[in-house]
Amino acid sequence: MVAGLARLFRGTVIDSASRTELRVLTDAVIGVSGDGKVSFVEGGHTEPLSTESSLQLRDPESTALPLSDVEIVSLPPRGFLVPGLIDTHTHAPQIVNAGKGYDLQLLDWLEKYTFPCEERFSDAEYAKAVCTTAVRRTLQNGTTTCVYFGTIHTEAALTLGRTAAAHGQRAFVGKVNMDRNSPGNYCEETAESIRETERFVKLMLDDADSAGRHPAVPAPVPVITPRFVPTCSSELMRSLAEIAALHQLPIQTHVSENRGEIDWVHSLHPDESSYTGVYDAHGLLTSRTLLAHGVYLTAPERTLLAERGSTVSHCPTSNAMLRSGMLNVRRLLDYGVHVSLGTDVSGGASPSMLVAIRDALKISNMVSIAASTDDKPSPPLTFAETFWMATVGGAYSLGVAGLTGNFAAGSDFDALIIDPQVEAGPIDLFETDDELDAFQKWLQLGDDRNVAAVYVRGHKVL
Repeated sequence: MVAGLARLFRGTVIDSASRTELRVLTDAVIGVSGDGKVSFVEGGHTEPLSTESSLQLRDPESTALPLSDVEIVSLPPRGFLVPGLIDTHTHAPQIVNAGKGYDLQLLDWLEKYTFPCEERFSDAEYAKAVCTTAVRRTLQNGTTTCVYFGTIHTEAALTLGRTAAAHGQRAFVGKVNMDRNSPGNYCEETAESIRETERFVKLMLDDADSAGRHPAVPAPVPVITPRFVPTCSSELMRSLAEIAALHQLPIQTHVSENRGEIDWVHSLHPDESSYTGVYDAHGLLTSRTLLAHGVYLTAPERTLLAERGSTVSHCPTSNAMLRSGMLNVRRLLDYGVHVSLGTDVSGGASPSMLVAIRDALKISNMVSIAASTDDKPSPPLTFAETFWMATVGGAYSLGVAGLTGNFAAGSDFDALIIDPQVEAGPIDLFETDDELDAFQKWLQLGDDRNVAAVYVRGHKVL
């Protein structure tokens, strides 16, 4: 039996059946309970429905569901419902710099643009304004779950989490740790960094029932966030690993983004065999670790990541814009490494996961072309795979698979209503285009104008 039904959505529903296959249900109905859970999803319902009728489900009990107290939401003509998008790597403070600084590569770019930008987060009012912009912009682009880097400032990181929660976004937030090889005015003492991380974790966990949080939306989750090996001492990394283990928290950092960065890591840790090995030696490589980039991972590193169950957050836009390199995602998948997708603002210029999906496809095609000339076949990613990376793949990397990422019964209703025919929009549909064609056009041409509504755990947040 279906109990406590609050909303019924009807129209085309599209999500991932597996990493390589989409599920496209036409004339579908999807029921959402009062507590924001998906109750059922069925295609092929062409019968008229109203609050004066009942819905006959095709479950084993042939349930007849009265709709008198149910809000019926019909999707726009030729529109469709998709799961909310999941961005597993972005820097909220850097939204200020989005679109700037692409004349430089990573290390110089950090010094000239990024560190000065992040240093300003010591100003509470400035931090709040920028966090609000970052959260609103990601939500407008359909990101219902976002993994954020903050800065080294505890109060600003707490503000970021509270801002995301107040706007109804499912957020994972990190206070950044840096105790070496950083600008003097943007660097922590080791003991201070550890102490402030402990305080950040405690306060964010205490925020679960904080005033002003969007009703019934998940509280923000603290993420342990050593920026990357060059800016974190061994003492700091070990202590952060202990904090993560104590509270069973996710970890996020960067790895093998740029060749100069890799050389730097080897000079700092000559006794370790690899960049990834440094994290592993300090206890930071776990099944809840997200490593952004991973462009130049070696075969032993790929094997190690697969063994630890860690995730590489693929950031194709920033890898291209900062000329870091082209990640061979197919090779990681062949090794059994889990891969999700990130926008990496402001290394990437856009907070849109659609841009990340498109760039992942482009980079994969280029990698495949290069591999074919070397007589090393590397099939490119498909649009179904990149969409999976941006939904279910992201949920898996965060330990919330089954909770969000698709429309499985019992999952939270994190969803987008997409209107491909919005007035003055970027998409043209023709009579020869079917539902899958419309979906592909949205992936390749769509933007925030096509996002008609955003839901998180059943609540309309935009």
